[in-house]
Amino acid sequence: MLLVPTAQARCVIARTASVWRIAPVSQREVARRAPHGYVSVRIVRRLHAAIVASQRPVFAHSW
Repeated sequence: MLLVPTAQARCVIARTASVWRIAPVSQREVARRAPHGYVSVRIVRRLHAAIVASQRPVFAHSW
């Protein structure tokens, strides 16, 4: 089974953490170490809301 280097690294770190009984990392720490291009859930929600709002017809209320 071939894995992408980042996925393989995550598997190794997860296995090592479970064997050594290290507490799992927090979501904040994962986000801090995320690769370039990571977008937090909060930002994704804001962008989605802006896109949905921009797709509404301007005169939807005036039939």
